[in-house]
Amino acid sequence: MTIASLAREELKGLKPYEAAAQVDGAVRLNANEAHWNTTNGFRRPLNRYPEVRPAGVRRALAERYGCDDRELLVTRGSSEAIDLLIRAFCRPGMDNIVTPAPTFSMYRHYARVQGAEIREVATNRQNDFAVDASAILAACDDDTKLVFLCSPNNPTGTSIHTTEIRKILEGRAGKSAVVVDEAYIEFSGHASAVSMLREFDNLVVLRTLSKALAFAGARCGSVIGPAEVTALIRHRAAGGSGIAQCDSGSLCPRDAGRGVRGGCAFRSASRRGRRSGERGDE
Repeated sequence: MTIASLAREELKGLKPYEAAAQVDGAVRLNANEAHWNTTNGFRRPLNRYPEVRPAGVRRALAERYGCDDRELLVTRGSSEAIDLLIRAFCRPGMDNIVTPAPTFSMYRHYARVQGAEIREVATNRQNDFAVDASAILAACDDDTKLVFLCSPNNPTGTSIHTTEIRKILEGRAGKSAVVVDEAYIEFSGHASAVSMLREFDNLVVLRTLSKALAFAGARCGSVIGPAEVTALIRHRAAGGSGIAQCDSGSLCPRDAGRGVRGGCAFRSASRRGRRSGERGDE
């Protein structure tokens, strides 16, 4: 059994929408595109629909993050990834998600939109807002479909130790998808949870180019997990993305973001933010 089996039953048999095939130099009447281009200065004519899920960018991101490209789905930033996961796994009025608190507010937002219960577990304020794996597991039940762990956490800046992540993954094996949101991983000096994908089939990792790489305008995020999970949400996601306009080589340079110094900038800003109650977007 894969973690994809926990998805909503009504979605498992849903036939995915098939967009018109990409054919260069053709008038795609089946896509109802205009055959004239009224814009200049763009790398790709804007009278053409973009590639639904850009394969070149997906391959470049998979290489950067160290996973198979079948295990990665390109999304419009991390926020779309959170929305897709909650809609795929949570039944309205029945299922729940578990998160530490405080943490990124969009987990709560999309759960409310979906009608899923939100269970928040307080972090340890006396210990640098540490996440307690045992408390997270105690908050889960048979209807917990997703556990969100933001590491480093937004807004506290605290990273979750690998032993705590492993404990949660083991405790929810076959019961919940554990989503490790690594929007700020480049600032932490810690290894990515992607390295544990072969070990845990209930692990999903979120990444973004918005923060350390300064590509927020590209709105380029990734869901990384078992191929069955990425396929499940890929077939149920809206088509088309501005990411397709970008060159994969310039968008995903392997050395980008490596000049960030050990997380000091993020942790310092996070502490200022949590004192003032501010929270950043992802």
